Amino acid sequence: MGADAPRLNAVPQRWLSPLAIALALLWLLIRSTPALAQTPEPGAEPPPPQDEPVQPEPDIPDDAPEQPEQPGDKPEPNEQDVNQGPLRDPVLQQDEAEPATLEREPHTEDPAAAGPPQDKKDETGPMEICAQPPAGDVGVLQRVRRSLTVGACASSAWLDGLFGNQIYRDEYHATYGTVTTGLLWSEYDGFDPRLRFRARLQLPQWDERISAFAGRVGEEDYISDTEGDFDALPTRQFGTLEDESVLVGLGYSSPERTGNDFDAGVGVRIDLPLDPYARARYEIVRSFAERYVFSARETVFWQNTEGFGTTTRINLDRVISDRFLLRWSNLGKFTEETIGLEWYSQLTLFQSVGQRTGLAWQAQVEGETDNEVQMTRTAARLIMRRQLTPEWLILELRGGVSWPRRKLSEEREPSPEIGIAIEMQFGQKRDRLRPPPPSQPMIKQ
Repeated sequence: MGADAPRLNAVPQRWLSPLAIALALLWLLIRSTPALAQTPEPGAEPPPPQDEPVQPEPDIPDDAPEQPEQPGDKPEPNEQDVNQGPLRDPVLQQDEAEPATLEREPHTEDPAAAGPPQDKKDETGPMEICAQPPAGDVGVLQRVRRSLTVGACASSAWLDGLFGNQIYRDEYHATYGTVTTGLLWSEYDGFDPRLRFRARLQLPQWDERISAFAGRVGEEDYISDTEGDFDALPTRQFGTLEDESVLVGLGYSSPERTGNDFDAGVGVRIDLPLDPYARARYEIVRSFAERYVFSARETVFWQNTEGFGTTTRINLDRVISDRFLLRWSNLGKFTEETIGLEWYSQLTLFQSVGQRTGLAWQAQVEGETDNEVQMTRTAARLIMRRQLTPEWLILELRGGVSWPRRKLSEEREPSPEIGIAIEMQFGQKRDRLRPPPPSQPMIKQ
């Protein structure tokens, strides 16, 4: 106070009263500024209510450096941004290293200000989980395969999400399937175009032994387990080729094959009226004498429109060399709707020709025990499967001749047949491995 006294004494007494009044008016002006800013002028319309207070713009000196424009400051679209325009696609919004969306997230330096962590299940949908990194200049087939892979994976993730909140990215990406288009012609049966697909969906949250199936297949062949070794172009068995149907269902099978294996499945044909089905099968596999493999499989099935049935399949494989394998296949099928027992016996010589080509030389005889002609067809054919470039594309060609006869009034005459098909494989198939005998390689199923 002693130091301030001389300063106060130095101010003329006549200035003290005006100075005090000015300071008081300045203080009142500062206090009343917010209220004046919110008071509308006479006759002016009041501004619309605002959800957030208007922040005053900071004063920027004229000589200050220009600030760089921040992302999101302007709403104009950027043609190079995959999140804008026609390129906005879930497939194109992913990074290969981290399959999370590329949409911007708010940046917060203070972890406490960011709030509680969000549940990844709520933020990540099936398409984001399964999306693939953007590719460069790809062709139509690559884009189709890409869409099929993502779609099948997303279906697996969505269906599995019904059973829990965990995310199993590797299992969802292990979903696989095939799409096949082709044409089969024979002089006896005429032209028969084919379009098939099938996909196996993983459900890890339920059980690793449970999977879902969706496909367009030969309905009776799939349910009764009478499909042949090649399903790109089905072999005419028991007279004629059946029409194909869309089936969906659930399956049970062990992820590893032990040689004593049980599989089961239930599903429905997508058609009106809906046609449910169920099947169960048991298979045993035994190897002996170093080069022989014996397998027997019994399938019991039921379908609403066909009733109960059973199929017995017996195979005997003989390894001739590294390039040749001989298989003798025998099958018998009986249902409430069939005429007696339908059967066939087939001998196939598999030949490996290089790394990408395989041949199958087949001879087959089939019949029905209660038909007026018990031996309804004999046939011989050659099937070639060639792995193209890229490796997920398979070309199948076949040619042969058959001698069909289903009625006594018919003559058993030769009927040539030819076929061509393209098979596209998508996803990542995980082969179930069967434990081999000592000193023998693993056998893929």
